[in-house]
Amino acid sequence: MEKKKLKKKWLPGLFDFLNYKGNNPKVLKFLFYPPGMRFGMKMLARTFKAANLPLINRIHPWVRNDKNRLYIIPVETTVECGEDVTLPYQLAEEFINRASFRVIMAFCPCRKAGECKTYPIDLGCILLGEDARNIPDAWLREASKEEAMEHLRRGIEHGLPCFVGKPRIDNHIFGVPDNSRMFSICFCCECCCLGSTIVRYLPLEKRNFQYNRLEGLEIWVDDEKCAGCGICVEKCWLGLITIEDGKARIPDDCRGCGRCAKYCPNDAIHLKLDNPGFMESAIRNLESVIDV
Repeated sequence: MEKKKLKKKWLPGLFDFLNYKGNNPKVLKFLFYPPGMRFGMKMLARTFKAANLPLINRIHPWVRNDKNRLYIIPVETTVECGEDVTLPYQLAEEFINRASFRVIMAFCPCRKAGECKTYPIDLGCILLGEDARNIPDAWLREASKEEAMEHLRRGIEHGLPCFVGKPRIDNHIFGVPDNSRMFSICFCCECCCLGSTIVRYLPLEKRNFQYNRLEGLEIWVDDEKCAGCGICVEKCWLGLITIEDGKARIPDDCRGCGRCAKYCPNDAIHLKLDNPGFMESAIRNLESVIDV
């Protein structure tokens, strides 16, 4: 049988090698053995550091505004919703319902690479849309609406924020050409996940445009309860929270993942979503770059 050629990209993607070498044990051992995966993740993260260079900033698909658009759905238990406001995770449910095709990864490559001790390694991404059909099937399974919904609920129950939308790097990782027809739902932990690392390297204006905070989501610190312990600083995946005069300070550039509120021992950080139209706004924004 003729070997498939690697797809032409900036660099070969992680799953390209599965197309090329099938189930070759040596290839699989390198790709999915934690030391090999950690090396691959570091190389991907370093590419994002180049996003601050003027030319790369303009042309590389991983950092272009028209190729990347996501929303951060905060840790569910941290958010107070106003009257008539849809629960945030229903944004992910909307696209699961719409999708023509759904698959669930057998494991999270990031947590497997990091040998995560905090969250389940088998809690992989959900990938939606016609282009998800082209991902090598060695490490994923097709899912019904109900199965995808159950997987989403599992991620929520484990207290992980969801990254939903179109991260262009996923096309590269999974070996799928970008036809704007693949939607990702990722459950990113602050300790292992690539998304929690690479976004720090994006120029601020790109980060705020591509990684959207839910419209109308408010975040504030109760100074009377805040002890300035710094746990929220450690848990902030973007490194934005600071301690000033013994109190936590959260800047406007916060993307609203809710991890700080989840881990605050004094219940001093609060999130409130009081915008009944946040769902429609987010759907329109995502539909401008992706079709599932």
